[in-house]
Amino acid sequence: MAPGRRSNVDRSSINPCLKYFIFLFNFVVLIVALATVGLTSWIIHEKNKKINSFIDVVLDPSLLLLIVGCLATLISYLGTMGSLRENQFMLTVYSHLVTFFIFIQVVGVVFVFLFYYDNSVLISLKIYPEDVFKDAITNYRDDADQQDFIDGWQKEMDCCGFSNDDDGYKAWADNMYYNCSEDNKSAESCAVPWSCCVLKDGDKLNLLCGSGALKKTSTELSDQIYTRGCLKAVREWVGSNLFVFGCIIIGVLVPQMMAICFARNLNDQISIQKSKWRYT
Repeated sequence: MAPGRRSNVDRSSINPCLKYFIFLFNFVVLIVALATVGLTSWIIHEKNKKINSFIDVVLDPSLLLLIVGCLATLISYLGTMGSLRENQFMLTVYSHLVTFFIFIQVVGVVFVFLFYYDNSVLISLKIYPEDVFKDAITNYRDDADQQDFIDGWQKEMDCCGFSNDDDGYKAWADNMYYNCSEDNKSAESCAVPWSCCVLKDGDKLNLLCGSGALKKTSTELSDQIYTRGCLKAVREWVGSNLFVFGCIIIGVLVPQMMAICFARNLNDQISIQKSKWRYT
């Protein structure tokens, strides 16, 4: 049947509300995703970002947003054009991709709960979250954005270092500017970053407030810096905010599941409509 005559034939099997809801939903996501890709690309270009390790991606919000934006652009484009043009191939690929990323997210949530409830499971699988962040400590001063991210994390979570114990601050001994070696002649020798410091109401920030911390025990540092590692802080946050964490998971996964259901429903309607054209 010629495309020009398609509008004159029966299209009753395709629900226009469903079709244009999928189109509008994905079109909005596409616009936001394109804007995100454009903005983050410009930011990365301006700061001349260099990627030397996996941690450079994990601790750089602009890179993470760029990756998410590119994926969202691809998926939402398939959903937008697939629904608008009633293209079954695009709708099928769209639903499969969304399903795949839901699976990835669910696996990530499972690992978070394993990390909280039974860390020994991750150890038995030879998965050590602390190892991921070792380069972050070593290269703390090499990337301004990464440094700001680490400082923000430590300040907001009241933690120091990236271990899963109460002596996380000791990890800063691996940094060339903070270690206690004889070769380190800087003023920050045996110190930790300012973002580890305990600040009470009315206190002014002192960039050297963490001086000499690596020479002391966690008991001696209780009023000077936070000693627990940031992974332990995250673990404790998850434990005390399970309801909030669960709501976030539901809020992220449910729209994606609905998108799959709607896309498959529209795909089935297109198949039914095509069969009518074929046998009428």
